[in-house]
Amino acid sequence: MERITASLMHLERELTAHAQGAKQVFLRNSDTPTNVTQVAYGTFTKADYCELHAHATMEECFFFLKGEGVYEVADQQIPLQHGVFVRIPAGVPHRLEATGDEPLEYVYFGIATN
Repeated sequence: MERITASLMHLERELTAHAQGAKQVFLRNSDTPTNVTQVAYGTFTKADYCELHAHATMEECFFFLKGEGVYEVADQQIPLQHGVFVRIPAGVPHRLEATGDEPLEYVYFGIATN
């Protein structure tokens, strides 16, 4: 049966693909027949960051729940705090960094474009 529910209490914490911060994955591409690549809850502590990179065939969306940070998307510096949503189109360079004393917490998902 396909996974239709998940709880943070029961999900393992793992490193992000960038080896900074942690994530708990609600849904992986292998769990769904759709173009969703992943849906996860992520945390970065102060000074955690992911290097500037781009995904040629994946769009990403982030919704920030707590903490403070900066998202560099193309040439924009986007300040992050509770309630901010960021969409990163496929192929656009981006870099995430936590800057506050409290952990930066967010929910994010990726969607394959091809």
